[in-house]
Amino acid sequence: MTSQSAADVLTGQGAEQVLATALATTQLELESWSMDAVHARPGAETSVCYDVEASGERIYLVASTVELSDRQRSASKAIRLESDKGVVHVWRHPADPYLTGLADACVPEALQSRLTRAGADTPHVDHLEMLVLRPMRRAVLKAHVSEAGKQDTWFVKVVRPERAYDLLHRHRLSSLAPRALDAGDGIILVAQAAGVAMTEALHRPGGGQPAQIDPTILTRALDTLPPAICELPLRPAVPDRLSLYIDLATDRGHDAAVLSRIAGEIGPRLDAPEDVPLVPTHGDFHAANVRLNDAQTPESVVGLIDIDTLGPGRRADDLACMVAHVSVLPTLDADGYAHVAPEAHRLYQSFAQEVNEPDLRRRVAANLVALASGLDEHERARTWIAMAEDVAFRRMFG
Repeated sequence: MTSQSAADVLTGQGAEQVLATALATTQLELESWSMDAVHARPGAETSVCYDVEASGERIYLVASTVELSDRQRSASKAIRLESDKGVVHVWRHPADPYLTGLADACVPEALQSRLTRAGADTPHVDHLEMLVLRPMRRAVLKAHVSEAGKQDTWFVKVVRPERAYDLLHRHRLSSLAPRALDAGDGIILVAQAAGVAMTEALHRPGGGQPAQIDPTILTRALDTLPPAICELPLRPAVPDRLSLYIDLATDRGHDAAVLSRIAGEIGPRLDAPEDVPLVPTHGDFHAANVRLNDAQTPESVVGLIDIDTLGPGRRADDLACMVAHVSVLPTLDADGYAHVAPEAHRLYQSFAQEVNEPDLRRRVAANLVALASGLDEHERARTWIAMAEDVAFRRMFG
C-alpha cells in the first residue's frame, strides 16, 4: 500500500493501535496518548510525534512511514509494523535512526562530555531545552552552560553526521554567523549570536509602534555573504517547490479552488528570467534569523543565524521570504504585532526597487502558501492562504 495510506493512519485515530502494538513489544501497556507534531515532507515520508503514557511512564514516541535498514532499526531500537495500509517504524525519543548524536545532545551529562571535547573547561549544563525536533532531519536544543564562573548560552544543533562538515563550513563563510564548534556525531555547538532578533524589534507587548527598520540594512547584510557561497550546491528555493506545497495544503483540507487559483496565477511565471544571476543567499532569510544591534532604534544587522541553507540563489527569494514572514506576524500575536502590517508593506516597496516587482510578488505568495502548508492550526493556515491569494492578485501590496 502507499505511504499516504500509512500516513493517514498515523495522523488519525488508527495511531492508537500502532502505538499500542509497538509498546507491547517492550511489555509496556498504552494508557493515553496525544499527537504532538506532524512532519510531512512533500513527496517523501510522514513522521508523527506523540506524547504517551505507558505503564505509568511518560515517554515520547516517533512513528514514521520512512524505510529503514536492519542496521538503522537495530541502532535506534525501532519497531517495524506492517499492515494492508503500509509499513511504519516506531521508536522512542531521543533515539533516532539518522541523527546518531541526538541521544547525547539530549542528556546533560553526555552533552557536558561533548562540550569538553569541543574545548570547554569543566563545563556544567545547568538547563537544556528542546527547541526544534524534526525526526531524521535535525534537532536544535538550547543549553545554558556554566564554565569557570561564567554563564553562556549555546545552541546545540544535531544533524546527520555526514552534514556536519557542510554546516560548519557555512558558519565559517559568513562574517555575521556566530561561532560554531564540532562536538562529533553530527552535534554542532553554536554560540549565542550578538544583538537582538528582528522579531523583538517588531514586537511591542503593549501594542505600541514597532521599531522602524531601514530595509537597506537587510540588503547590506545579504551583501556581506561572500562569492564563495556560490560554490556550494544549488538547492531548490521555496517557489521552486510550489506544486508540492499546494498538494500538501490540499491534502490538509484547505480550499482546493483557492489554491488552484493561486497556482494558476503565479506558477507559470515563477521561472526567473535568464538574465537574473545567481548570487550568495541565506536561504531562510526571515526576521527570527536576523540579529539587530538594538531593539528600539536598530541601525545595523550584527548577526545572521540558522545559515544551514546558505547557497547560490536569487536575491528575490531571500527578500520574498522576509516579506512573507513579517506579513504573518500579526496573526501570531495580534496585540504584540498590532502595527507590523505597514512595516511589511514598507519592506515590500523597498525590495521591489531592488528586484523585479512582479517576480517578487509571486515569490512572496509562494512563501505564504509554503508556510500555510506546514501549519497544524487550520484556521491560521487558512488566513495565510487567503493572504497568499491577495498578494498573488495584487489585493495586498498594491
